[in-house]
Amino acid sequence: MNLWVPPDSDFYYDTHWYIDKFGTGFRVQKLLITADNVLDPSVMRLLKNITDHINTLSIDFQNKTYNLSELCFKVPVVTIVDSSWKPRSDVSLKSNNSNSLSNYNTFEVDYHDPGLVFGDGFYCGVLNHLPLACHQYNILDIWNNSEKLIHNLTKNEIVNKINEIKVNPITGHPVDYVNLLGGVVKNKMGHVVEAKSILLSWYMYVNMSEVNLNEVGNLVGTEDWVSVPVALWEAEFLNYAHNLNFTENGVKFYYEAGRSFADISGQTMFQDMDKLSVGIILMFIYVVCAVSRCNWLEIRLTLGSIGLLNVGMAYITTVSLCSLAGIPFGPVHSSLPFLLMGLGVDDMFVMNACWKMVLATDVHKSTSAKVGLMLKHAGVSIVITSFTDIVALLIGAITILPSLKSFCIYAAVGVFFIFCYSVTFYVAVFTLDLKRIKEQRNGVIFCYKHKKEITVSTETTLFQKLLAYVYKNIVLTNSGKAIIILFTLIMTGFSVQAIFKLEQRFDPKWFIPEDTYFKEFINIHDYYYPDEGQPAMIFLGDMDYNAEFVNLYNTVQVLRNESYVAELMTWVEIFHGYVLINFHHDLLNSTTVTDEQFNKYLSRFLFSPVGGRFQLNFKFSGNLTCGESISDITASSMSFRFTRFEGPAEYIPAMNRVKDIVKSANITTGSGYRSVWSKVFGNWVTDEIIAVEVERNIELALLCVMICTVILITNLQMCLWIFICVLLTIVNVLGWMQRWGMTVDIVCCIGLELAIGLCVDYAAHVGHTFLTITQGSRNERTFKTVTSIGSAVLLGGGSTLLSLSLLSMSKAYTFQSFFKIFLLVILFGLFNGLMFLPVVLSLIGPAGHRAYDEEEIKAPEAVELNGKIYDTGKQMTEG
Repeated sequence: MNLWVPPDSDFYYDTHWYIDKFGTGFRVQKLLITADNVLDPSVMRLLKNITDHINTLSIDFQNKTYNLSELCFKVPVVTIVDSSWKPRSDVSLKSNNSNSLSNYNTFEVDYHDPGLVFGDGFYCGVLNHLPLACHQYNILDIWNNSEKLIHNLTKNEIVNKINEIKVNPITGHPVDYVNLLGGVVKNKMGHVVEAKSILLSWYMYVNMSEVNLNEVGNLVGTEDWVSVPVALWEAEFLNYAHNLNFTENGVKFYYEAGRSFADISGQTMFQDMDKLSVGIILMFIYVVCAVSRCNWLEIRLTLGSIGLLNVGMAYITTVSLCSLAGIPFGPVHSSLPFLLMGLGVDDMFVMNACWKMVLATDVHKSTSAKVGLMLKHAGVSIVITSFTDIVALLIGAITILPSLKSFCIYAAVGVFFIFCYSVTFYVAVFTLDLKRIKEQRNGVIFCYKHKKEITVSTETTLFQKLLAYVYKNIVLTNSGKAIIILFTLIMTGFSVQAIFKLEQRFDPKWFIPEDTYFKEFINIHDYYYPDEGQPAMIFLGDMDYNAEFVNLYNTVQVLRNESYVAELMTWVEIFHGYVLINFHHDLLNSTTVTDEQFNKYLSRFLFSPVGGRFQLNFKFSGNLTCGESISDITASSMSFRFTRFEGPAEYIPAMNRVKDIVKSANITTGSGYRSVWSKVFGNWVTDEIIAVEVERNIELALLCVMICTVILITNLQMCLWIFICVLLTIVNVLGWMQRWGMTVDIVCCIGLELAIGLCVDYAAHVGHTFLTITQGSRNERTFKTVTSIGSAVLLGGGSTLLSLSLLSMSKAYTFQSFFKIFLLVILFGLFNGLMFLPVVLSLIGPAGHRAYDEEEIKAPEAVELNGKIYDTGKQMTEG
């Protein structure tokens, strides 16, 4: 509710209304057994042993013992007289003498209430002495869970009872036991004779108003409402189910509990934190190798350590300040260290590249002056990229999705502090490390000073030589330019085509890894019970139910005619039939029934065999007492189930259609509140808006990034080409997301928000450096640009890829999605920034900024005197 659901959505409001009015819920524990034929006596005896053991499971909490009977969701027992749900038959229909009654589902309701022959005093007296029963779906209830009867069962008896019994003998509530079976085989008469699976379900009670999620919640925000005792009992249930072992008749067990999704998704998300330590080690090695040379003096262990320490300090500062501000830390935030580690060292590579440029031209300046010149050029690039990253992330923070908003804020703050620590703490240590080198101190043991002077290497590295060769002989040739432009056009065309096929879909099951017990249960359940859709409820507030009964009845009939509504068995229709048959009053003609009669009939209905199960669908201003008229109805509900949907194109219109039907009911009395609610709506409402959110945020982020580059770079033509590079990268990422089988969901939305800021970096570094080089032709300036800053950009992209590559080994859907998106961003971002953009600049690139910038970098004879710098051209500038 606090992470994934838009706070202004109907689901958010309806959920709080449900908690406020009803305050109760349930959690389901399921055990699915498969066998060659589950309708075998040996399997029934096995189920008996399992059921008995589960009934005895108990836990201790706060010096009290809890077992199933104390924690289960209890329902009233209405078996004082024999009332059954009979198979459909024309004879029975005619005996009702009413054309207004309909068949609901695959069997017919027997509305007759034999208990009416008894007086209220006797009937209610007996009924009140009947205990409440635990709500469950267990095929053994057919035989009252009797050990003697179950032990002596034959296959024929099992098959006959499955097809005949339509009411639970223990509670008196209707149950179609055939629905508990999967992989059924039927004879010519349509009767079940064999089945491959059977499903057992236990329902646990939850008082939602007393739940403390600080005690039972998890750090990934996937836990549901549950009390501590129920959560502990569920763990005991899972432990027992995990240890089940029975090899006869090919029996296999699959299971889930109410806590399964939260447990598995939470473990999957945080079990990968060990990869963070591996990533730090790999990143440290990578950084040290990138900034060091092969001699004892220029091994830059300090810089590698400080570069990663900057990331750690930025992460700690970010989490501290954002938490202090009350911004929630959600499930996707666990990927933030990997992201910041990839982005954080980029600034270090840029400064190192600019330092080499300064070192090669300004050898006579003091160390402080050279560091200042390095920051003068590197600082602009760092400011541009950091500022655009922050702006792109803050644009993402305007979303109405809480988790996305929170993550974008955390990421933006993290990028800001990485910038702050880079230009302060890192630069200070960088300067000290330069003094260490000048003093000939060892790069590993700082206190050791080399007696024999080690010359600082000024030669270009093999990597830089290779880069120069590729650009000079391949990329910046006429044929190379033509190939790159043609490749860019073809790739963009393929990506645009794929974008039109990109689906918007999210399934929470993706959070569950394949090799878990929960995923096995989901797969086998979907196989044997493929038609089972999502349950839903219709909520009604306080109103004159007698006066509005016709409107309610008509609304139900409209819903029944919808193709995507299934298993709609409402108290409205059953109550109408009950009153018509037993009291000969038609509630559809409200003038014939007074409010007093309506209340009396409803009271008797809720304690009858046919209506007792609907007690849970009502909330009254007073207590519901057998034999007494009901008090005012403050809330009521009706249950149904959606059909199975293939994706958002089906379930989003179905959700909105059902809501429209219910809300358009002509209710004029009371509060008039009415709505449709389903637990799955929490995902569906997000799916409904996520596509719009992604499109809007990307467009706004691109616009703001363009404005930022214009302000910071101050060259419209260069800003246009940077914008085109970013746009091409995003288009290619979206296109290849579709080809990789990905969809648009909230996780991908977060990745795309980060992608915009990341792909700006590659193009902005190249574009800014190109503007600072003023001498030579466009081709020569481009070559100088890519050979000076290109290595830093490549190293930055490599560091990001290295830090996120560990996520590819993760089983978590979030980490896998992030890795795929960032891999695409890095590949296409580097291509557009280091291939496409240099080619364009070599052809139609703009002129440089100012001549004296070039002179400051290129004057090898410059010297420092009395705080001022003099060059051979006698030009004086302030030092």
